[in-house]
Amino acid sequence: MVNRGDRPGGRDVLDVVDVVVTSLEPAVGSHRWDERAGTLNWSCRRTLAHVVDCLVWYAAHLARRTSGDVEVPEMDRNATAPVLLDALRSGGALLAAVVERADPTDRGWHPFGIADRSGFAAMGCDEALIHGSDIAAGLGVALDPAPPSVLCERVLRRLFPWAPEGVDPWDALLWANGRQPLGDRPSDHRWLWHCAPLVEWDGEVRRMS
Repeated sequence: MVNRGDRPGGRDVLDVVDVVVTSLEPAVGSHRWDERAGTLNWSCRRTLAHVVDCLVWYAAHLARRTSGDVEVPEMDRNATAPVLLDALRSGGALLAAVVERADPTDRGWHPFGIADRSGFAAMGCDEALIHGSDIAAGLGVALDPAPPSVLCERVLRRLFPWAPEGVDPWDALLWANGRQPLGDRPSDHRWLWHCAPLVEWDGEVRRMS
C-alpha cells in the first residue's frame, strides 16, 4: 500500500547530496574519474556533471512553474572533481530552497509528467543517489554513510509506487532504477518515474518505448 502522507522534501535533497559528497570527496585525487561510472557508458566525471545539471534543471522548472522545457546552462563536463562536488552542493541547495518555497499546488514540466514539489525533490534525490552509487563503483569506493533507509523509502514510494514493500528500501531503489535484481525479481531498466502527484497515478506502470 502506497504511503501518501510522507513526501520527499528539501531536507531530503540536502541529506542525499551530503551523503554523495562525503562519500566521493576522499577520491578527488583518484585517476579513475575518467573511467566508466559503474555499468554506465558515461565516465564518473561526466556522470557527476549530469547530476548537477539535473538538480539545477529541476529547480528552474519548479521555480518557473513551467509548462514546457526551458534552457538551463550546463555544467562543464571537463571540470575537476572538487569543482564538480562543490557544484553538486550548490545544485542541491538550489533545488532544496525552491522545493521548500513552493506551494503544494505548484507544478513544473518534466517529460515523464507535470511534477509537483515532492516529485522534483524525489527526482533530485534519485538522480543523486543512484548516480552517486554509479560513480562510487567506478571510483572503487562505497557510499559511506549509507543512504538512510527512511529517506530511500520516501523516494521509492514517491517515484515507483508499484515497487514491492517489506524489502530493504535502498536495495529496492537500486532495483527500481535497473541497477540490480531484488531477490528473484530481475532488474528493469525501462521504468519511467511517476513524478506527477501520487493522487494522479492510475495504477499503470509506464515504461520507455
